[in-house]
Amino acid sequence: MAGARGHGSALELFAGRRGRFFATLLLAELGAAMQGIAYSTVLPVVADDLDGAALYGATLAAGSIAAVLMLSVTGVVLARVRPATVLLGATALYVVGVALAVTAPTMGWVLAGTLVRGVSAGLLGGFGTSALGALYDERERPRVFGLFAFVWILPSVVGPVLNAAIVESAGWRWAFAWPAALVLGARVLMGRYVGAIPWDRGRQPSQLGTGLLVAAGLGVGAWGSGQGGTLGATVLVVGLAAAAGGFVAFVVRGSRGDGAPVRALLAFGATCAAFFGMYELFSLAVVEGLEEPLWWASAALTGGLLGWSLAGLRPRPAARPDRALVGSALVLAGAAGVVVALAWAGGAGALALVVGAAVTAGVGMGLAYPLLSAAPFDVTAPERVTAVGPQIAFAETAGTAWSALLCGGIYSLAAAGHAPHRAVLLAYVTAAALAVVAVVAVARRRLSPGR
Repeated sequence: MAGARGHGSALELFAGRRGRFFATLLLAELGAAMQGIAYSTVLPVVADDLDGAALYGATLAAGSIAAVLMLSVTGVVLARVRPATVLLGATALYVVGVALAVTAPTMGWVLAGTLVRGVSAGLLGGFGTSALGALYDERERPRVFGLFAFVWILPSVVGPVLNAAIVESAGWRWAFAWPAALVLGARVLMGRYVGAIPWDRGRQPSQLGTGLLVAAGLGVGAWGSGQGGTLGATVLVVGLAAAAGGFVAFVVRGSRGDGAPVRALLAFGATCAAFFGMYELFSLAVVEGLEEPLWWASAALTGGLLGWSLAGLRPRPAARPDRALVGSALVLAGAAGVVVALAWAGGAGALALVVGAAVTAGVGMGLAYPLLSAAPFDVTAPERVTAVGPQIAFAETAGTAWSALLCGGIYSLAAAGHAPHRAVLLAYVTAAALAVVAVVAVARRRLSPGR
């Protein structure tokens, strides 16, 4: 641990070998952000080109489902395999996943590539979060996680517009392919400084059972979302219920029943579910819900990410009112704004409202994310700080997967019998309900055991 390394100023965070490793991790995040934005921006175009609307919800959630399963055993892997080997394995899987998606002749191939990339993301996500927990102390961590939001400024400004231009000029395959060069370059550099991570061979309990329950529930639900009708809706609900139960069991078991970490992880997971569930559908809301060009979808995505990046740059853990609670409330306001715009059903006013709602939700996530992602480290016993890294990554990934499947699955089912803007509206009403849950979870995260 870096117990006495200052108060987390920018220069201190980047000093020494740990600082160089952190810099390469941020560069990798930049590449991943570019790729994630590419997928979010052009996936509706891909589904249309490959006649894959029925698999839209499943593809939207596939990467996160695979990452969830991988994260259930990542703690065991990190305790037994050296960091350099973990990094190499995750990178090889990433290359395979990108290749499958770029060369896809059908939507099923895009789905398969997303699954493989998800395994890589789960392995690397637990690896990176654990490393930061070990390298930085409780005063530095909010700044560290806030800088991850700052990295998204460039992707949020140029990513959606650039990807839209690439789709128009060269096709969606190139939009999928080009960010891979950034990711691979960053991971090569990361390999040079991976030795800065403290590593002790140890024994960490596997949560494969609960991870399988979450992944299986999400997988079953994803299958149901593509079937349509009463059967599809029933299977979707059953799968989501199983996944939710597995998520709670994973958090409770991983925290050994300690109430403070459980509440912190649930608040973080719920906030991620609320924001990323609606974020994944911004492009769909504009293109299908309002029947506007992809360029306007890019504006909504840019506004949301830019708000997140700037608001998250300077976290204030001790501020009043509670910045995390304010942030979660703004995410709710953003979701409600999109609901109003879709109910309005068209026109420049509705389009402006969607873009404004995206910015509002992004600012809210920027206020909440650094504080909520660092909180589980702060309330966990010092000897277990490294072990909590995969739990934090799991909470974010599983929450995002669950909400993406719920909202995307509702769209896929509703699109079969309703006009597109009605189907998207139903999905966003659901996202707003998730945001209400997130506000409650964030408000309750600091309750004392006796309350």
